[in-house]
Amino acid sequence: MEQPLLDALAYWEGKRSDRRMPARRDLDPVLEVPRLLPWLILVDVLRKPLDFRYRLIGSGVVDRSGRNNTGKLISELPGVGPDSLLWRPRATVVATGVPLRCEPPYVGPTPGVHGVVALHLPLSDDGETVSMILTMTMFHGGSGQHPTA
Repeated sequence: MEQPLLDALAYWEGKRSDRRMPARRDLDPVLEVPRLLPWLILVDVLRKPLDFRYRLIGSGVVDRSGRNNTGKLISELPGVGPDSLLWRPRATVVATGVPLRCEPPYVGPTPGVHGVVALHLPLSDDGETVSMILTMTMFHGGSGQHPTA
């Protein structure tokens, strides 16, 4: 696994301690992992029906994707639904409560980017039910500062 993903996983594991998953209130990425902050995405998990709301999208992700969907539901995005590559990994994390690494295709505007890797990390208010997902995102290729720099 790539070093920035390992760093994000180690951070999550440290906050998890002896619990199944940490809570959002346990995390302070601004102070604790500031170099990862531009590459983090935080989504709220909504239920009945299942959906995801972007709460935070790091500036590096916004720059590479060419859009800022903060505040939007994933279901509101064009062509995204329960069978999509944005939805399925998050739904799997909600169902299992365990981290998941995936490599969705890159569809953004940045020249030279040829791949994306995401690590989805579950968060829980009660220690059992996934209430949020913290995602560490890496882009392969393109220009600009990246967590591997």
